[in-house]
Amino acid sequence: MPESVASLKRENSKLKDQLSVMADEIAKMKVMLLEQSKKPAATNDEVEQSLEFMSKEYDDFERFRVSAGKELDRLGAMLDEIAVEVNRVSRSIDEFQEYSYQYNVKIVGVPQLSQDESSASTSALCECLFKAIGSAVSIHDIDTAHRVPTRSNDNGGPRPIICRFIRRLSKDDVMNHKRNASKVAPSAVGLPDDASLSAVRIFDHLTPRMQKVLFEAKRFKEQFHYQYCWSKGSLVYLRKDTTSRAIKIKDITDLHRLTNGREG
Repeated sequence: MPESVASLKRENSKLKDQLSVMADEIAKMKVMLLEQSKKPAATNDEVEQSLEFMSKEYDDFERFRVSAGKELDRLGAMLDEIAVEVNRVSRSIDEFQEYSYQYNVKIVGVPQLSQDESSASTSALCECLFKAIGSAVSIHDIDTAHRVPTRSNDNGGPRPIICRFIRRLSKDDVMNHKRNASKVAPSAVGLPDDASLSAVRIFDHLTPRMQKVLFEAKRFKEQFHYQYCWSKGSLVYLRKDTTSRAIKIKDITDLHRLTNGREG
């Protein structure tokens, strides 16, 4: 793709800064209009002022009102244009990340070989794990693999692994065998016999946006007593029970529609 995620994020950040500045300007204009509308009522002495003075006051206020209205319209139009551009850049970032993440898997529960485990060591560990679960993937199918921080680094567990494949077919082969991951013997992947792989799970690596969608979908599941919530590929799914169909969740608005449908 011609644009990198980093450059798109920089562009998006600048646009959001512009949005913030424009929103502040509009807020100031609205305050000025509100102050004008809250001028104190005229006293008897003021009522006795000449019609010429009153007419001038009215003309001044009318000019200000018209000018302020035009300025608000101008700022509003600019705000709309920037918002459209922000949405365009955000979509580009999403598309770029979805394209890139489709080659990745996230592996949790695999004990670390050492505190300073290298990418090469992690890749070799992944290869052993994949072969042990029945996949035909070799080290040549792996682009890179590395440990990533968890949301809470004080949980004492091993850091998750992000493994990126060279081909999508290699990833699909691993995902087809992922159910066997927790049954692998530690010695099969070069770990001590007292290590445990019972907590190992292999997932599709979701983009940051879809990770938020999955988080909210899990909250929805608990709140409305759904039995199942999972991710597959780049999408999230909900299912009420074993007799109901799976509901595809592509973004937060899908959850809002489900919520509104229930409340309606």
